[in-house]
This record gives sequence, C-alpha cells and structure tokens, in this order.
Amino acid sequence: MDENNSTNRVIDATELLLDSDMEKILLGTYQRSRTAVELSEIYGMPIAICFRKIKVLKNRNLLKTNETSALWGKKTERYTANLEDAYVFYDSGRVKVRFTVVLQMADDFRRRYERAASAYRNAEMVSAEANQI
Repeated sequence: MDENNSTNRVIDATELLLDSDMEKILLGTYQRSRTAVELSEIYGMPIAICFRKIKVLKNRNLLKTNETSALWGKKTERYTANLEDAYVFYDSGRVKVRFTVVLQMADDFRRRYERAASAYRNAEMVSAEANQI
C-alpha cells in the first residue's frame, strides 16, 4: 500500500466529517438505524442531498446498510453508522460532534503487515543459509 494513498484516505475521511450534513447523518444513525427519508425529515435536508451524502459515507465504510422488507414486499435500506463512540459538546457557542470510527481495515492492514514481515524474515533466513553454503 502506498503511504501517500493511505495519508490521502485519512485526509478524505477528515474532510467528510467536516461536512455538517454528513455529521448529522452519522449522528442520526449512531444508536439506531434509519432510512434516508427519516434522516431527511429529522434534519431538514433535501432527500437528494441526503442520498448523495449517504452514498459517500457508504463508500468510505462509515455507514453500514441493512435491508428490510415492508409488509407489502418493498425493500427499504436502513443505515447504521460504523462508529465506536460519538461525543456531542459545545465549543464557542456551537454544538460539535467528535466520532471514533471503527476501522475494520486496521485489522486487515495489521494482518497483511505481519504476513509481509514474516515473508521478509523468511527470505533473509534463506539468503543467510545460502551464503553459508
């Protein structure tokens, strides 16, 4: 994985969380799954903007999708924030939210790193043995 790419992803995630509509969506889906229509009504944002922001959050793995069926068979997507903690606080007279994101990628990255490090150590051992022969 390219280090610059990794840095860009972190910056992109930070930029996402600075968007007040995305912040509202994450906060609204933190403890309870909701539909886009519910989020649009609760936070007074146009439904098109709500769906656009949801798409971005889903692509960044900050929202999980749960599909449910209504009684008449229509499928509805409900969204749940992929967050560990959310803190709401006041700063300079403004309400602010701080999130701790659950990064499932961190475990995958750790496993890949350990495999690569192990392969590197094995290659060094083989090289050292070959030099001794």
